Amino acid sequence: GRVAALEILLVDMAIANLVREGKTHQIPGMLQVGKKKGNQPLDDVIMDHLRNTRISPEEAYDKSNDKKKFRQFLKDPPVDGSEESA
Repeated sequence: GRVAALEILLVDMAIANLVREGKTHQIPGMLQVGKKKGNQPLDDVIMDHLRNTRISPEEAYDKSNDKKKFRQFLKDPPVDGSEESA
């Protein structure tokens, strides 16, 4: 089966300014900071699916942005250092 994992970014003046100024690399940080406002980072949704056994650890790892966050759940984690945070 499939489950939905949606990242939600509510645009406010701060986000709009980052986009306007070409500083989109700062958006992931703003996404985390804005969780109380309703932002929903993808990795948080994936972790919820993993904890509720809706997806496997391997699927969570494969689809996540921050591989290191999900590495601990793998039976055979990669050892070649190929994982990189997005």
